[in-house]
Amino acid sequence: MPYCEDFAKADGWSAADVSVRLNNAAGRKFLTFLRRSGVTTVIRYYASSARPKTITPVEAKLLCGHGFGILPIFQDSSRHISNFSSSIGTANAKSAMGFAKRVGQPKDKGSTIFFAVDLDYPATQIDGPILAYFHAIKEEINGNFVIGAYGSGAVLSKLLAEGLITVPWISMSPLFLGTEQFFYSNRWSMRQVPPEVAHGSSGVGYDRNIVRVARREIGAFQVDESGEGSLA
Repeated sequence: MPYCEDFAKADGWSAADVSVRLNNAAGRKFLTFLRRSGVTTVIRYYASSARPKTITPVEAKLLCGHGFGILPIFQDSSRHISNFSSSIGTANAKSAMGFAKRVGQPKDKGSTIFFAVDLDYPATQIDGPILAYFHAIKEEINGNFVIGAYGSGAVLSKLLAEGLITVPWISMSPLFLGTEQFFYSNRWSMRQVPPEVAHGSSGVGYDRNIVRVARREIGAFQVDESGEGSLA
């Protein structure tokens, strides 16, 4: 099977990433669809609190009340190399941990926060600003959470080699640098399946994701009604 066809296979997808809040009528309809589809994990965002893509404590409790584990990804701006530096990594890690505290993500229990590298960067930029960004993230996180990254195969391969991430998530762009090689290496934990799709009756857009490892290895979490967090 040609690589791009192989990469686009969605058989057994069990995680959905969504950039809108789901604690509303459309969201509840969409969550019913996810449960019926065998999805166990919903990926949501830590970003500027003014943006609708950002998960809220109320939404987190709703998702967990419906039986889903939550995986958060921090993504404010990651589509220009100027968005990556040591100082930005420190600031973003602090911000991500602030969101984690707000929604009840448990510290020191193996739950994961992803950080996005949402463009195809050349090796020189990966080895420079992007590497510096993740070094700063690791130092600031200081073992409180597992660190994951979303990006190209080249980004993920480098970050794994440097010991800066534990959970690699391949973006849906099969032609990004190093993605074909990383895909076939089976070193990834999760991959996003192209293209983005929409659920017809709710109108919610989402991306399907294949989880290659055991669910607990990706570090999803749940929160109860009191706001107490635990691994999913």
